[in-house]
Amino acid sequence: MQSPHSTSPHTAILLAAFGSRLPDASQALERMREQASALHPEFRVETALTSGTVRRHKGVQSRHGRSPEDILKALRKDGVTRLAVQSLHVIPGDEYKGLERLVESLRARPGHPGGFEQIELGRPLLGNREDIRRVALTILTVLPPERKPGEAVLLMGHGTRGKANGVYLDLADELRALDPLVLIGALEAEPGLAAKVDELRELGASRVHLMPLLFASGVHAQRDMAGEGKGSWQAGLTRAGFTCSSHVKGAGEHQGLAEIWLNHLQEAVARLGA
Repeated sequence: MQSPHSTSPHTAILLAAFGSRLPDASQALERMREQASALHPEFRVETALTSGTVRRHKGVQSRHGRSPEDILKALRKDGVTRLAVQSLHVIPGDEYKGLERLVESLRARPGHPGGFEQIELGRPLLGNREDIRRVALTILTVLPPERKPGEAVLLMGHGTRGKANGVYLDLADELRALDPLVLIGALEAEPGLAAKVDELRELGASRVHLMPLLFASGVHAQRDMAGEGKGSWQAGLTRAGFTCSSHVKGAGEHQGLAEIWLNHLQEAVARLGA
């Protein structure tokens, strides 16, 4: 764990991402760590992965293979008393809710003096209505530059259970109002690829650009969206008669979107009174 001489021993930032098994996907998390360190040089900055599956794959020795619980325990042991935890998730789904419960359990209060004196959680990319509007506007600035008039863009979100999945529908509405040919679907929820194929046909699009709305370019982007296997979105669109191009850069690798997460972190740090 880092302990730069310029940092306070009592303040820290934890960046928590879902994680990916692919080595290259860790670069997005490392870049976010570097940017957070530059914005808040007085804070020690650590990273953690919320996915148990990814952590088991990477192993505990990996810099980006530790759980939020382990990092928070180590920070408390090291004397950190004020902590900002920033979610690097896209929506407030199951992974974010788990992080939220963890943060709440670590607040110092009567009967629980062992927690942090101050701990604040930064919301995910699409944390509220204002975020959804800002993300929609920002997405329009990071679309493939080679896209021509009349060509569609289909964003692939992960999808989740319950009400949180409605965030994708809210984002779809915002995008539709800005550019009807920019759509979003979900990999593991509805609306899935089949619904998007129908929508693309109704729009009269013949060429589709695929982009992931995921923090990093991991397995979902590389395999499930752009992969050569018959189950990928690119393969499905090609079978449906569309000409398809995949752009696998993760959302966290687009600076405009990364800055939204960083702004949420700055808000969490401000609530600490720093």
